[in-house]
Amino acid sequence: MQGVKIILLIVYLLVLGVFLVINQMTPIPDASSGNGNPALLLAWVLLPLLYLLVLLWIRILRMYSINTFFSIGGLLVIMIHQITAFSYQKREINEYRQVIKNELFKRYGIVDEEYVRMITKGLSIHVNNQYFNLNTYFMFVTFSIFVAMVCILWIKKKEKNMMSIKS
Repeated sequence: MQGVKIILLIVYLLVLGVFLVINQMTPIPDASSGNGNPALLLAWVLLPLLYLLVLLWIRILRMYSINTFFSIGGLLVIMIHQITAFSYQKREINEYRQVIKNELFKRYGIVDEEYVRMITKGLSIHVNNQYFNLNTYFMFVTFSIFVAMVCILWIKKKEKNMMSIKS
């Protein structure tokens, strides 16, 4: 079990590294972003890491056999965290748009609202620091735990159904 926890820690540190590298790949507000967002290539690494994290959490949670009541409570706490974090992130992207507008106005004396909207939506390289920061890292962490807990509850339900069929 100690080995699983160490692997879990190492994977979370690796995920944090990916988040920090992508965060640093954000250009300054009026810089040309070139051809696309190379950070997206690195972001794909997060999917298999998420899968691995969920498997590790399932293994840990099954070992400790957490009560269903506490599992549901944990899911609710995680959902509250996710909602709060999404709200915070939405507010941050709006503030970031204002920072870009201020910077453009300072340099050129005019702000192209369409340009600001275009570079701050979707998968633009200009919003890497908005999608990959400490807040979104913790959202990723709690999401992995959430998925594992849902899987555990589903497994418990299936096991309970199998036991009732056998008796």
